[in-house]
Amino acid sequence: MDSKYAVVQTAEAHVALETAVDDDNIPVAAPVLVASEFSAPPPQPNSQKGSEPYADDEISITWEKGETQPAAFRDKWFAIAFVTQVVAISATAMVVAPSSWAELFSSIDSDPATSNNYHDDDGVSQEQDLPGIEFWALVIGISLLVAPALSLFSMTLMAKNAIGMITASLWFSIILCGLLAVCSIFVAPLVGVIYGIFTICLVSYLKAVKHRIPYAASNLKCSISVLKNNLGLGLVAIGSMIALVGYMLSWAFAFTFTINLDSMKDNSTGDNDLSPLGGFVACSFLLSFYWTHEVLRNIVRATVSGVVGHWWFVPTEAASFCSLAVMGSATRASTYSLGSIAFGSLIVAVLHLIRNTLNNARNDRNASILTCIAACILAYIEALVEYFNKWAYVYVGLYGYDYVEAGKRVMNLFKQRGWNVIIADNLTNRLLGIMSLTIGILTGLCTLFVTFLVDEIESKQGWLGVGFFIGFVIGMVLSGIFMGLLSSAVDSVIVCFAEAPQEFNETHPEMAQEMNQTWKDAWPDVVRGPVVVGLGGGLGVV
Repeated sequence: MDSKYAVVQTAEAHVALETAVDDDNIPVAAPVLVASEFSAPPPQPNSQKGSEPYADDEISITWEKGETQPAAFRDKWFAIAFVTQVVAISATAMVVAPSSWAELFSSIDSDPATSNNYHDDDGVSQEQDLPGIEFWALVIGISLLVAPALSLFSMTLMAKNAIGMITASLWFSIILCGLLAVCSIFVAPLVGVIYGIFTICLVSYLKAVKHRIPYAASNLKCSISVLKNNLGLGLVAIGSMIALVGYMLSWAFAFTFTINLDSMKDNSTGDNDLSPLGGFVACSFLLSFYWTHEVLRNIVRATVSGVVGHWWFVPTEAASFCSLAVMGSATRASTYSLGSIAFGSLIVAVLHLIRNTLNNARNDRNASILTCIAACILAYIEALVEYFNKWAYVYVGLYGYDYVEAGKRVMNLFKQRGWNVIIADNLTNRLLGIMSLTIGILTGLCTLFVTFLVDEIESKQGWLGVGFFIGFVIGMVLSGIFMGLLSSAVDSVIVCFAEAPQEFNETHPEMAQEMNQTWKDAWPDVVRGPVVVGLGGGLGVV
């Protein structure tokens, strides 16, 4: 290929090209430059696609770098459709909610199964002594205090010993799977053999990725630094959860009212089956529910990506609780990028609806084996699309791309990095999941211990278990918020390191040095980028 410049992708090719240059006495107008394969400038609005040449006799980096998109609504028709369905359901709920609440309370008062009475051994009706408001306030209050404190403490632990904790999470999975294999072999030998195979696979996986754990740990440390400097992201996640709860209540009222209309029933069968119109409306409501859930979750993911981008390129804008990065990224994710997020979320929602429909059909005794196979295949397709989407939303949050362009960037990322991305993502997410479960259990134990010390609660048998369960659920939810934010930040750091390692050296030199070193240790035989050679003679080998 005739070119003014040459790009060498591997160390071997670099040596071969240098030999060819020496043998043929081709004049070299510029010194050899070793540039990152993923080098890119900060995503400034005025940046151009691709890298600009360093000099007249040097090459443009082949990686097409990202650039911040101008403020404009993208994929706007999907945003309009999403907002329309949310408004329609909310308006319906507002109309029918008063009558629905009245009917609900009247049914509770008239139903003896919902009263506080129970029958003793002699068949005499007794009134159950329920805990007072102090019990519920104590349990919920302790959970709301303990879970965030444990989450912040766990982030401190992970930041101080990320390598050890990632390694421990892998050993935890191996030991747990091994114990299940041993316990199951005597009860269900086939299940025990399956768990034994899983244990062997996990041990092999640990050996294969052990030298790559430090690189995953450095990604995790950067993500923890982002989150600690921008704890306002937690408010964004909690606000998204509150919005989801409010939508779920509105959806329940609207769905119950609509589905009970006479036009939704098939009166010909006499079994209160849904008519074709009723089936269509029910599927539409389910699609709306799945779609809204996905959109709210992915708005948080895109917001985290935007904050990581600010922290990466302009740290001063991402250095406070509710920093400019947090507010700006949340605003862009819920306005300009809402259509792109709604686009990708709709694909997942449709797949989820189809899979649930097939699962319901599979439960029918008349279902064929093809239905079961189709449901399994669709489950894997849905998982792949969700995994692809989570990376696409990183590009949406970082640069403001539309969904299609973000998808192209994801394909390019995996073409360049491949399994390196997946392994780093998997190692950290395994640890975060275990930490979330641990925090949930510890929060439940704290509520159990404190409520046990209260004299009035000791006499209420069974309610201590309820206290533990409430603490466990709240602990899981709150820790899940923090760990979910960390997971999104890790993905964003991986992309930023691929896009702009040089800018990372300038803004966070200590972290950049550690990440570059761990990358080199993990993949010593791979040059972290093309070797750029300027050929003054106008002849190059790409």
